[in-house]
Amino acid sequence: MTENKYICANRSPKYKERVEKVIQEEKKKILDFFSAEDDGKFNFTIYIYDTIDALKNGLKSRGFKDDPEYMCACFKDEDQSLNFYEPVDETEGNEWTKDEYDLVIFHELIHAVEYKIYGKQPEWLSEGIAKYLDGTYSRGIKWLLQNYINKQPIPEMRELEEEFGFHEYDSYDYAYIMVSYLIETMGKERFLEFLYDANKVTELSIGLTEKSIRYYEAYFS
Repeated sequence: MTENKYICANRSPKYKERVEKVIQEEKKKILDFFSAEDDGKFNFTIYIYDTIDALKNGLKSRGFKDDPEYMCACFKDEDQSLNFYEPVDETEGNEWTKDEYDLVIFHELIHAVEYKIYGKQPEWLSEGIAKYLDGTYSRGIKWLLQNYINKQPIPEMRELEEEFGFHEYDSYDYAYIMVSYLIETMGKERFLEFLYDANKVTELSIGLTEKSIRYYEAYFS
């Protein structure tokens, strides 16, 4: 059976064991969502760096660019690699703890598995799926609407398609609500079928931001 390949430039040789543990524990959950079998193709090259800065510099040295400033991990579809850093044991300020970072690893693994099945998707769609699965929005859509979505103008779909993560609002909020809307109104089986059809994805994305928000506003009114 093929195994994940690790390329480590971090301080602890054992941290890759923690990364691997998260991947093995969470992979089945992701495959079950996508109704996919673990047929041996869901293995990846995994880079681990020492710090966030080392991660960003490492990606740049490998030819990648234009990532948002907040990036702390990523799946790169250009080489189908997962890229992480090792959080410190004693954190300060807004640094990720190792426990919190386990959720980041889970999130990026969702992207990696999705890409293996469906290929490249629009960023709003792939991020919305990851957020739908990773538990970020456990407080629910009503809370999200009241505390964030309804406090600012609705962004244009073009921004979420072409400039995801490069605006003051949180692009992930809108990605999550749109994917939730599609799954709820289409059903998961039809939603998964829709992911194979790029033309259908483009067609359904027209006006989707406002449509999904209005749907949930009416639902909770």
